[in-house]
Amino acid sequence: MYRCPNEILLYILELACDDDGSTGRVLSLVSRRFHHLAKDTMYQSMAIVGLKRIKTFVTILEGLPECKRRVRHLFLSSIYQDTGDGLERLPDGLHKYREICDASTRLLQLTAQSLVSCRIVSHLSRSVTLIPISCPRLRDLTLEGPFPTLPLVSREPYLPSLRTVTFSSFTDCPSCLFNDVATQAPNLTTISFYPEQACRNLANDLATALAIPAGPRCLPEFGTTGLTPVLPPSIKEVIVQPGPIVDPAARNAYCLGSVQELMKRKLLYMQKHDKSRRVKYVAPGLVPQASNALVSWL
Repeated sequence: MYRCPNEILLYILELACDDDGSTGRVLSLVSRRFHHLAKDTMYQSMAIVGLKRIKTFVTILEGLPECKRRVRHLFLSSIYQDTGDGLERLPDGLHKYREICDASTRLLQLTAQSLVSCRIVSHLSRSVTLIPISCPRLRDLTLEGPFPTLPLVSREPYLPSLRTVTFSSFTDCPSCLFNDVATQAPNLTTISFYPEQACRNLANDLATALAIPAGPRCLPEFGTTGLTPVLPPSIKEVIVQPGPIVDPAARNAYCLGSVQELMKRKLLYMQKHDKSRRVKYVAPGLVPQASNALVSWL
């Protein structure tokens, strides 16, 4: 190994450091040579969980020159840990909301120029529909958690390379969702939705954004008004699941089931009548667990 040229070792390190950052940290301890070489790749794939670790990683990156902040794949989670009695400390969580947002935004600022894929997991509402920082190379974005109640709107297409975006673990979405996506990700090709439960307005908003009918009664309207699609023409695939399988023992199972069935009918109608074959219906599945997000990311 010591006879290998640095170029080959760097290539090996680049292939090896594709997990949560553990491999890069271990390899940097092998020898002084590896420690020096690993500086270029040890942070290229990172999983940061919790406010304390977010702050620590921000401090590390701030101490590095910009050429060494090569984070290409980032998993970022602010999920609160169990207090020991099975309950969350809601007052502390709400008190630290701004602190979490600021630390996460600072981390994105430091990694924006190199970031290629990003997955953000949170039980708290985001402050923006997508992310608040311009990332010119970002191609894949996954956002798990609630949408912002009053999202901050940016009219600049600051995610020009974004190709796929996935929204999951939300219960409702803002009316400005598709307008924000269109202005901020003008070259998007795939958008996916996996809500925590069936949404009343998502199918209708999507139909309007694609300028296709969501049901037979919509045909005259769409046929005569000449609606212009909101989403960019680059969109090739829209994947939607009408929530997970409804638990029949749940207190509001009947209401959830009714909303889900209505959403299902609209999505299947859109899938059948979309001439561009963009809409893809996904049958309800198991309830997603936020605690498993890191495992699926790895």
